[in-house]
Amino acid sequence: MIEDQLVSLAFDCNDHLSQLAALAKRYKDRRPDLADLCLIRMSELYPRHSVITLDKDFRVCRRNKREVIPLISPPGR
Repeated sequence: MIEDQLVSLAFDCNDHLSQLAALAKRYKDRRPDLADLCLIRMSELYPRHSVITLDKDFRVCRRNKREVIPLISPPGR
């Protein structure tokens, strides 16, 4: 779909390396992967959108250091 230009990517990690590095340092005890860090950063950039996740540990993450990230996840997660 990307190749056929039906979908375009609005997020480029290269444009946010310093912010991703800061998030990695902040959450190093949770050992986040790059995808998790990108989701946190995108939540900062697009605050009107929720993050869809199955990761229950994601609830401790904050955007802009203090704001709860709105999540969509299955009940009990």
